[in-house]
Amino acid sequence: MLDEYALVPDIFDQAAYSNPAFIEMCLPHLKEPLLQEALVRDLCDGGWSQYCLQNSGSLHRLCKEILKKLVQNNRLRRFPRQAAAAPASADDWCQEGLTASGTDTLTGVISAHATKQNFAANEVASVEKLTGTSWWQNRSPSVTVDRKTAEYIKVLRRVLLQANSLMFVDPNLDPSSYNYREFHQLLAPIAQRGVKPRIEIHRSFCKGDGKARTFPTEAEWKATFADLGNTLNSQGLSAEVFLWDDFHERYLIADVVGVSVPAGFDATTKADDWSTWGRLGREDKDKIQRLFDPAARTGSLKWRFAIGI
Repeated sequence: MLDEYALVPDIFDQAAYSNPAFIEMCLPHLKEPLLQEALVRDLCDGGWSQYCLQNSGSLHRLCKEILKKLVQNNRLRRFPRQAAAAPASADDWCQEGLTASGTDTLTGVISAHATKQNFAANEVASVEKLTGTSWWQNRSPSVTVDRKTAEYIKVLRRVLLQANSLMFVDPNLDPSSYNYREFHQLLAPIAQRGVKPRIEIHRSFCKGDGKARTFPTEAEWKATFADLGNTLNSQGLSAEVFLWDDFHERYLIADVVGVSVPAGFDATTKADDWSTWGRLGREDKDKIQRLFDPAARTGSLKWRFAIGI
């Protein structure tokens, strides 16, 4: 649900454009997708952002602004240096991005016009020609997912590895049930992170529908989540479980993205069992997050408890 780009610093240098005036069109066009749809790889163990900041005085004014907002919105993904020596030119930065993509695939590397002339690789695109680049055209606010845990992880990998907070909102999420037996696997990629995010699970306080509906006690719900808690403990993770008045919508709300997940987080064994997930706009993401904020709806929250470490 998130793209990831490497940005060559010369996109902020008007002298690297085929026409210096083009920078005033290209950078504003790039800014919003970066801040809403993507992560930017902070190459060389953070050397990229340091370089841009140190040289911002001689670069376009949007360099400093975009960098500041990337940091504020947790959209810089620090990545180890690939080359033996630190990049000393735009070509070096572009090659560093390409090599990093070989280690962990990027959506693309965005450079200024002058640098693109030295790189034939399709992964590299001139900021002046983005609209004609296939991987830029393929950006989408939605993705159709086969309802299998491995597919969920593929789609959410960047979110799981970057987000500082994760809210799994699903009224039926029950780790003791067959359909949710693999939910712990969805959280497994988080375990490799040095700094763990805040994990929340939000579900309805009742089980089932119609006449089959039951209303477990708080103690029964704690028992239901006990095995998941043990698994999280073994992974060095913790989570908080929230039981709410009945609701029906399903989402993943993270600090870096909000996703509508119509069928929830259960996994099926049926072949080609598709569900279409959609990325939420900023206002809708914030609205859903407030809706499941215990401080905002104390009367609707039945119970909350922690699991894991």
